Amino acid sequence: MDYGKILTRAFEITLKHRALWVFGILLALFGGGGGGGNFNVPSGDVGSGTLPTIPPPSPEVLQLIAVFVGALVCFALIWIVLSIILRFISRAALIGLVQELEAEQKMPTVRRGFSIGAEHFWRLLGIALVINIPLAIFSLVLILVALLPFLLTLLPALSSRGRVNAEELLALVAAGGIGSLGLICCVALVLMLVAFIIHPIYQFITRTCVIQKIGVIDAIRVGYRIVRANLGKVAVIYILAIGIGLGFGLVMIPIVLILLVIPVGAGFVVYAVAQSVTPAIIVGIVVGIPMLLILIFIGGLYQTFESTYWTLGYRAVTVTT
Repeated sequence: MDYGKILTRAFEITLKHRALWVFGILLALFGGGGGGGNFNVPSGDVGSGTLPTIPPPSPEVLQLIAVFVGALVCFALIWIVLSIILRFISRAALIGLVQELEAEQKMPTVRRGFSIGAEHFWRLLGIALVINIPLAIFSLVLILVALLPFLLTLLPALSSRGRVNAEELLALVAAGGIGSLGLICCVALVLMLVAFIIHPIYQFITRTCVIQKIGVIDAIRVGYRIVRANLGKVAVIYILAIGIGLGFGLVMIPIVLILLVIPVGAGFVVYAVAQSVTPAIIVGIVVGIPMLLILIFIGGLYQTFESTYWTLGYRAVTVTT
């Protein structure tokens, strides 16, 4: 196998066929997320020894809060469902479009990509469920086992309050906590190893499903069989993918810092001029949105390249087999 040819061809396809970018960007956009917040406690009369009296919220305020929370929950549910749908459609689209390009010299289009994605959505979802549900149960069992030392020392300590010295109870619970902490670290390593092993197998299973157009169980069986019969070749493809991912991550560190400094710096400049937090935040958000879009676009290009690389690797392995 010519691994260099696989890399260069994946890079060439990524740069040349922009229809693939759409699905790579969707994968980058719906692959994960997070958020956070904070609040400040008023300190006006705390030093005087009396806490300020906070009036109870009016029914209108409670109703407004309920509407806001309900809308937030609805938005979160819609986002989760949409992300699941678009993630599997985009994954199938990237695999199918690259396969058609290489096998039939058919130019990728966005419309054709959505058609392929819709055709294979349920099968890819089924593969994810069949693999991830047992893994989730396995992970939960390991975590519960890791917590046993702490629980086994905590429960007797709670039941014997007043009959045992407080320092002895604390030492007992601390020993159980340390034991559980050590086991949790071991569990984390085990789960990381399991994820590390499953990742290339999952890549081949999904491509078996889309390229060979077979069902969930058959795709899992055939994909696993292909990996097992070509362990050396798959290992090299996987090691190269890991190296590319690490290199991409290192390159992205200064890019992310630069794109982060620009909106933060703009906000500080506006605050220094206006001496007000509100316009500084507004300017920071306005300037930060294009920076965020740039990061999503770069992430989408990488998702496109990575998927194309695995698809070409799958084709090379199966052809040589």
